[in-house]
Amino acid sequence: MSDPKSVEAADPTKKTSKITGPVDNDATVITSEVEIKCFWNDEEFGNGDRVTSGGKTYEANNGMWIEV
Repeated sequence: MSDPKSVEAADPTKKTSKITGPVDNDATVITSEVEIKCFWNDEEFGNGDRVTSGGKTYEANNGMWIEV
């Protein structure tokens, strides 16, 4: 896996997928046979891609950003 891409803070005027907090180890993960892309400030990312913003790292997961 490559290093996370550094991005600007999410701009509310641009397309950005839902951002959620960290997931604990006991969480249920829902998967899909169809990959749902994530967006950050209109830029498209695939599942597993990571970005950093404001000192936090997020991973794209089926249309949502999960803090890792």
